[in-house]
Amino acid sequence: MELKSNFGGKSNLDQDRSAIDKIQNEVKMIFFKVTQQLLKDEEKSIILNLLAIVIQFFQVTYIIFNRQTWKVWQTFEVTEWLNKIFGSYSMLVPQFQMISFPALVAMMYVCLGLVVFAFMLIFLLSYRLKSAFTWPIYILRIMIQMFLSVLYMPIMDLFFSLIACTTDENGNTINQIFIDVTCWQGAHIVHGVVSILAIVIFYLLCITFALIYYEPRYLPKEPLSKKSGRNLAIFLTYELVMIICYTFMVGRSHDYLFILIIMIGSFIIFWKMHIENPHNNIYIAKMWSMLVSVNMWSVILLCFAKFLEGQLFFGTIYAWLSGLPLMIVAVLKTEKLNYDLLLTNLNKVTDHQDVLNLTDHLIKLYYIQDADSQLMIDGFLEIHRATCAREDCYLKQKKIPNQRLVKPFFKDQNLNERDVDLIMVLGQIYFNQIKRFPNEIALRLRYSLFLLDLMKQRQQAINELIQAETLCPSLDNEFTIFRYKQIIEYEMNAAQNENLGNLDVASELAFQNYMRSFQNKIERATLMHMDFWSQLQEDSPDLGKMNNIGAKINLAITQVEELWNKMQMMTSNLPKAMRLYGKFIIEVLQDKDFGEELLEKARRLQQQNSKNKNKQMISILSGEDLSQEPNATTLVSTATEKFAQIINLNLSCCNLFGYSKSEMINRKINIFMPNLYQKFHDSYVERFLQTNDNKNINKERLIYIKQKSNYIAPCYLMLKIIQSLDDNLQLAAQFRLPKIFRPTCYIIVDSDETIDSISASCIPLLNLDQKVIQHKKLFLIDIFPKLAENKEQYLSKVGGLLQVTQYSSQVNNINQIEEKQQEQLTFMCYMTEVINQSIDQLVGYIIRLELQGQEYSTNQELLANNNPLKSGNSLQFKFNPQRNMYSGEFLADTNSQRVDQTILWDQNDQSSMISSNQMDITGNIKSQVKTEKSEEQNLNTKINYGEGIKILRLFENRIQDIDDKDDVMSDDEEIGKNSVFQNNMEQAIENDQQRNEQHNIFRSRKNLFQIINSNQTPKVITKLNWTANILALILVVLSFVDFFIIYQQYDDIYNTIVLVKNQNQRNAELQTITTTVQNLLMLNLDVWQLKTDSDKATYESAQKTKLNNSITKVDNLNKELMLSSVSLSDSIIGMMRTDIVTMKSSDGNEQLYDLSEAIEQIISKSLIIRDKSIANINKQDIDVNFVLYNSLNSLIYQLRLFSTLYANELRIKTQDNGQNFLTILGVSAAAIGLGLIIMIIAMISVSKNQEEVLAMFLDLPDKTVKYLYNKSENFISNLQMGEDDEVLSEIDDVEKEEQEELNKTLKTRRKKKHFKNTNKDQRNFIFGIFFVLLITQGYFVLNYLLSHTFLSNLDQMIPEINATARAESFYRFVDIGERALFIDRNQTIMNQDAYTIVKNNLNSLYVLDSSMHQEHSLNVEITNQIYIDAFKEIFMSQPCTILANVMNEVNEQECQTFADGAIYQGMAVGVARYFENLRYIMTIYDQFWNNSKVNFTSLARGFVTFKNITKNSDNSTNYVLNLNNFNHTKEARQMQDNYHRGTFRYLVKKMIEGIQQDMENSKTQLLAFFIVFEVLLFIIYFILWLPLVVKMTKDIWRTRLMIMMIPLRVIQNIRSIKAYIKDNIQINEIDV
Repeated sequence: MELKSNFGGKSNLDQDRSAIDKIQNEVKMIFFKVTQQLLKDEEKSIILNLLAIVIQFFQVTYIIFNRQTWKVWQTFEVTEWLNKIFGSYSMLVPQFQMISFPALVAMMYVCLGLVVFAFMLIFLLSYRLKSAFTWPIYILRIMIQMFLSVLYMPIMDLFFSLIACTTDENGNTINQIFIDVTCWQGAHIVHGVVSILAIVIFYLLCITFALIYYEPRYLPKEPLSKKSGRNLAIFLTYELVMIICYTFMVGRSHDYLFILIIMIGSFIIFWKMHIENPHNNIYIAKMWSMLVSVNMWSVILLCFAKFLEGQLFFGTIYAWLSGLPLMIVAVLKTEKLNYDLLLTNLNKVTDHQDVLNLTDHLIKLYYIQDADSQLMIDGFLEIHRATCAREDCYLKQKKIPNQRLVKPFFKDQNLNERDVDLIMVLGQIYFNQIKRFPNEIALRLRYSLFLLDLMKQRQQAINELIQAETLCPSLDNEFTIFRYKQIIEYEMNAAQNENLGNLDVASELAFQNYMRSFQNKIERATLMHMDFWSQLQEDSPDLGKMNNIGAKINLAITQVEELWNKMQMMTSNLPKAMRLYGKFIIEVLQDKDFGEELLEKARRLQQQNSKNKNKQMISILSGEDLSQEPNATTLVSTATEKFAQIINLNLSCCNLFGYSKSEMINRKINIFMPNLYQKFHDSYVERFLQTNDNKNINKERLIYIKQKSNYIAPCYLMLKIIQSLDDNLQLAAQFRLPKIFRPTCYIIVDSDETIDSISASCIPLLNLDQKVIQHKKLFLIDIFPKLAENKEQYLSKVGGLLQVTQYSSQVNNINQIEEKQQEQLTFMCYMTEVINQSIDQLVGYIIRLELQGQEYSTNQELLANNNPLKSGNSLQFKFNPQRNMYSGEFLADTNSQRVDQTILWDQNDQSSMISSNQMDITGNIKSQVKTEKSEEQNLNTKINYGEGIKILRLFENRIQDIDDKDDVMSDDEEIGKNSVFQNNMEQAIENDQQRNEQHNIFRSRKNLFQIINSNQTPKVITKLNWTANILALILVVLSFVDFFIIYQQYDDIYNTIVLVKNQNQRNAELQTITTTVQNLLMLNLDVWQLKTDSDKATYESAQKTKLNNSITKVDNLNKELMLSSVSLSDSIIGMMRTDIVTMKSSDGNEQLYDLSEAIEQIISKSLIIRDKSIANINKQDIDVNFVLYNSLNSLIYQLRLFSTLYANELRIKTQDNGQNFLTILGVSAAAIGLGLIIMIIAMISVSKNQEEVLAMFLDLPDKTVKYLYNKSENFISNLQMGEDDEVLSEIDDVEKEEQEELNKTLKTRRKKKHFKNTNKDQRNFIFGIFFVLLITQGYFVLNYLLSHTFLSNLDQMIPEINATARAESFYRFVDIGERALFIDRNQTIMNQDAYTIVKNNLNSLYVLDSSMHQEHSLNVEITNQIYIDAFKEIFMSQPCTILANVMNEVNEQECQTFADGAIYQGMAVGVARYFENLRYIMTIYDQFWNNSKVNFTSLARGFVTFKNITKNSDNSTNYVLNLNNFNHTKEARQMQDNYHRGTFRYLVKKMIEGIQQDMENSKTQLLAFFIVFEVLLFIIYFILWLPLVVKMTKDIWRTRLMIMMIPLRVIQNIRSIKAYIKDNIQINEIDV
């Protein structure tokens, strides 16, 4: 038989809730639990809190004198000093303003790290609240307190400072603090986005804790005690708005808007902090009032300074300084008396806040206890006594001489009469105003705290919290409800334990609710066990389903145990619950020892309660235990605070009145009386208390009660007086219904004979219901016109007959009214007067009407008309599971109808129950009379004649099914199969083990449970956790290493590019020195066509200035190159330290120098030349010869070599760094792969272990499983039929029979079952881990791809970089080589023939220009747009504007006309013209050389005028020297000096800018990915991994605990289970 339950389905509420709501609720509970821990055992330090407020005062004052508004005061010398004072000593940004922007960025990330660390502690504490370590709580508490006070504004200002941008005069967006930082470019984009996210996260964190991190109770000595946390949240929001304003409102144009905003904000916080005064500590409140008052004063004077300074006032800042101490003293000395609050008319209050203000002030006065406060309390009480319009007002009802009413307060709290009056009035104010404002949560919460602190009524306090919880409270109120519900429940449980287990009145309701929930959860857990055993009976059990059911069973048992513990904490006198729990332990959980212990304890409690039940009713009532009283009983209090209120009652009383217990408890008793009695019942009770008239005490008398349906009913009442422990009197009222033999109805009328109340029997007898008398005023004469004639007779004891005409309607079969019939009814009428004995006045009558001429009651008649069969039969229903329908039939009444008998099971399904239920079924079948059998017969139309017949065979001395070859034997049969010798050996070993294990775990279920349930972290989880921690650490380290290595290598590559540029620029400047020396030499030779000495002097001065500038630049560049920190290859460093430059001195000797020394030699000789007169600068001068010779030979060769080495170094670094990134990628892949393998193995081992535990259940014999199923089924059947209260005298015999049956099942053969496992958790976990690690590896792959792409592009651009950087020096070398050729044909260049070198230089120059354009065209797709635009502007467009305005080389007008506008058309045209000029000059040179007879004039073509430079007849030399004056030569020389130099330096500059921008973009992307990756690691570890580890640990504990579902007797008889427990749990010590 298989019985499925529906306990596993989700409720509609859970299904309707979205995932976002669940996540939101989960996060909210995390913050609630952590904040509750922070507020627990809080270390209070008022001094530190006051110091924090002083620092906040400095910070708020800084808003008035911030970097945007301090100039508004117009007294700059003072306000600037105040800005520095308040900023430097209270804020962070002014400290870093003097350092650097990177330091500011670093501090921003440090502050963000603190915020993230706070979140880490929050999540850590949420998952490990029971940890023994208290340091996380201590650290988090300090951080939260700092965040909410002194660190909030500095950190928020620091975050905003990174995005504080403005626009300069050029339209660029720059940072306000660091103007050299461009906003929203490069890495600043990442920093800005991170700072914005940090602002949002930090604000949400602070606002959340500001709302909930406080103490709402009035504790005047606690610094955190305040009315609400919203005031602080508003203050923090004000600071945020002010930071936003002075960050983004830049310039004087925003002053008016800023002042308006700050005025509104200051007024709001002044109102919230000073007027509302939320803090309960007087010192904290004073400091906050001082802060907001001074802030308000400062804002007012700021307005004066803005609008009136210089017009009506002068020196407003001095007024502020002088008024500052006066404001502080005024605030500190001022006391708020709040007389207006005491005059509040509660009858006319329209806002609940007025009620809260009044009650808060009264509670404050109550705690102060000085003469002034007592005087104000007295005044308030007098005013309240005069203005209170309610009849039940405490002060009006109070009788001063009756001291008995205030004794409880004197006894418990040593209160005087004034305090008692105030507390009672406050209670009435709260109670009455909640009725007026039922939806105001704050009012209910304050009332709850009042009940808890002053009234000491915990249950009512928690009831108010529950009511407030249903009103959709806000976050702060929800946390207050959450926290104080737990606090009150803990205090209630502790109080019950101190009260020796007796329940007070309020707690009894909670206990009954717990009892109902306890029974429901036991039933639910039993159904789960049935489902588990049913699943195990299948041919191929699904271990996945079994595991899920086991998880639900574990949760259900945990809920049952929690409820049981709560009930035990409430009271120890719970025999019914103990008996139910004991049966559940025995029947379902199979723990016989503990169950019998509970049952024995329940038996003793039941016997004790039975003895107590025989005592007088007064003793039972005084103990407030009414649950054992069968009659309707209630206790009514006479204490002042609960005058005439029901304080206790039993369920019989609830059934009598028709109310639930919660609806009657703490309600006045007159509410449940007819309206006529309600008016004077309070005065009647008060009269009884004053006169002690006991004539109605201990006497039964007839009264009338009003039920929930508003109908009255007669009852007999007996009153008893009980003296309570607090010296008050209590009235015990016991009700008994009278026996009525005739149909009778009751009517109550007032003195005017207006019907006031009727009984329910008036409906069938008089056709009169409650709606009629409520709808209109109905008089007695309207119903009984002849009543007045015989009224005197009716008032007599014998009564009189009364004729009544009744109109009734008859209904036919088609539900249509046919006619109305008149029916004459005769009643015996009795009238009784109702007298108000307090004033001896007639207030009404009671009329009792008995129907005459009937032999049985109306109820009997109705039953007789509706009973078609004999009274012995009853209608019963049965459910047919195969046809999904119910069938009804009349059967003979039988007791104990079982659940299985109300279901028409199939014969196959029913056969499994025969062994356990045969006797019950047989008895029921005999007693039932079945009327419908056709349906059941149609269920099985096909007869299976082979059912139950099995084919067996004898194999290896045992009988087994022929169709089951894999059957296994029982343990005894397996022993019999072995040899005698082997059996004896195993028996001896087993005997030794039994002797050595007298106290082993299998001797007691308790010992076994302690071993299995020892909640220590399993080793596999520890290993898995260590693997995850190590892997997370490796990932963090690798990510940091990868990120910083990329950053460092990018910087190294960039610096190497700068080295390449500096190296080539040094070469160009050295060649400029050579050019200048050549120019001075030619000036000495009179080559230049300078006509006057003044022109020569000017030219000489210009050339020497140029020489000096070049010398300075070469010296600086040489130092930069030599002192550079860029890592270089050993070859370059070796060459720099090696003497490789051959320098030839004036005497013809050659000496080797290293490169730096050679350059220094050139510089020193150049300095000498600079200081010489022009007459001494000639060919014979040794210094001139030294410079001209050495700079054109070995030095230029080595300089070119070094340029090539630097370019190769750049290429090597780009390639090697790519290999480094690939190495990091490989290491990360290996670490992640290895971690993935280890974690998968660990996950599989966890799943395998759970599977092994579940597979042990397959070793149970089928009949044992059926036996366990039937035990659970029997328990649930008895529980549903209410048989748990039966006497426990026959338990021993029943247990013996059940034990014998269990032993029989263990001797049966066990069939080896094949199982399946549909649990997808393992696969999902592995996929999740694989996906997460794949994402992490994707980060490293992405980093590699980004860096590799950038470096590949850079490697491709290196030829263009090298060509562009070398172009200037090469163009200069071509020019000086040509002029050196003109001066001396025999001079060597680069140790070769000058003419050959010059001719080769022309070809090389053309190749260089072509390669530069070719490389640029190849790199155009990967080159930065900056360089592309610059290249286009220089070569394709007109470069004159750039050369004139950017490079400052020439005048723009000259550039436009130079070389016939060739330059203006683009340097591509200018360079081509330059090449033509050089070739033309060399062509002329070839004709002039050694050809003195050539016609100079014809060759010159008018480009130059011949000049006899040598002053002799050497025409050949003169012709060559005159080539320097050709227009082509002068144009080429000017183009070289002004245009080529500016062009190539501009291109190199823009190329480096483009590369730097690309590099910064790449670094920005890497930084963004790095931050996202670290955040992702934080989320994965703290939000996903830690909960997963906790879940897996609990799953292992829960799966292992499922072993306890198997009875200990079964475990002892099945070797496989014993072996598993010994091998995997006991011996290995929790190694599961």
